[in-house]
Amino acid sequence: MCDQTFLVVCFGQCDLCFKERPLRGVLINAQSQNVCTSCAELMASEGLQENETIDGLQGEAENLKMKLEEERAKLHDVELHQVAERVEALGQFVMKTRRTLKGHGNKVLCMDWCKDKRRLVSSSQDGKVIVWDAFTTNKEHAVTMPCTWVMACAYAPSGCAIACGDRGLDNKCSVYPLSMDKNENLAAKKKSVAMHTNYLSACCFTNSDMQVL
Repeated sequence: MCDQTFLVVCFGQCDLCFKERPLRGVLINAQSQNVCTSCAELMASEGLQENETIDGLQGEAENLKMKLEEERAKLHDVELHQVAERVEALGQFVMKTRRTLKGHGNKVLCMDWCKDKRRLVSSSQDGKVIVWDAFTTNKEHAVTMPCTWVMACAYAPSGCAIACGDRGLDNKCSVYPLSMDKNENLAAKKKSVAMHTNYLSACCFTNSDMQVL
């Protein structure tokens, strides 16, 4: 890109876009031209060469757009509704209740399955987080949170910990390690891993027990 020196000289017709605007003197390839502010900034950012104009660039952009549409048309050989008509209708999906886990005193706000496909954790508006054995419907662990709105809960990939967060007092995401002792006080082993400025609406583990979203 050439060196450019800017100086407002007058109000007149731009040498590039031919519009009546305040002009600047621009030195392009040792030749002085009067261009408007818009053209000068465009040249500075995109490196316009001599004899290139805004209209010319717009025309080039339109040509590229037309070529792109032509390429898309080559691949667009059928409409979506035509493809959908070829798909066989699905039968009625019937769900059957296998287990009913009873224990929360208010609305269940969140739940998450363990990787072993047997245990799950649930949180409720009653302020409790419960770890269940879905096969036997027994409660394996229960934690009472400081706030009644426990909006989020998640099971760690290893099944050795749970994470939960509430909408209320501390706006923290807390992790509770699980053990085989069902009478153990999980609240005593709680670790707060994140502090938010507002309530926690969701959380989940990544593929590692060491990372929580």
